[in-house]
Amino acid sequence: MWGLAFGFVLSAPVGPINIICLRRSLFGRARDGFAIGLGAAAGDAIYAGLAALGLNVVMGWIHTYDMPLKIGGGIIMMVFAVRIWRSHPHLDATPQSGGVKRGMLASFVLTLSNPGVFVGFLGLYALAGIGDLGAGDARAHSDAAALVTGVFLGASAWWGTLAGLGRFLRARVNDRLLEMINHVSAGLIALFALVALASVAVSF
Repeated sequence: MWGLAFGFVLSAPVGPINIICLRRSLFGRARDGFAIGLGAAAGDAIYAGLAALGLNVVMGWIHTYDMPLKIGGGIIMMVFAVRIWRSHPHLDATPQSGGVKRGMLASFVLTLSNPGVFVGFLGLYALAGIGDLGAGDARAHSDAAALVTGVFLGASAWWGTLAGLGRFLRARVNDRLLEMINHVSAGLIALFALVALASVAVSF
């Protein structure tokens, strides 16, 4: 149950993946938006597992490669922003499956490029009094597995909710409004990218 709550809470804040998932649900099929969200849920589950097992060596690796992770994530987001800005969505257009697969991979990589997800899970575990599951008794690993499963399911529940919202709103929009949403979405994603890249520049 803790995992369900943590997965849902950490997925809910508005970010580039939320925007991409919502756009896909608006412009195509809700299940495509949900599938893209599952890529992010898988990334959340990985970080949840690392945090649950208290792998300090992984945290050290994240700190060591913090700048490359931010640069990589920033570049991916900027490419997405340009592609979204230049696209011309139509409600009757049917997305190709390859685009969904690429979207899932991109959302997975974007999640892993954000070390804040790992830190967020550590903080939530501490607040909930769960502690380091990797330092407990023989049940520690099974408990950690249950927690990670809950995180994945909780995150999936959020992406399903967001995809459903996009499908609900789709009946109330037209192509002109979709293009406006495209430009706003692209601008927001580009802003996230610039913030990530600026944080690297400031650290020099």
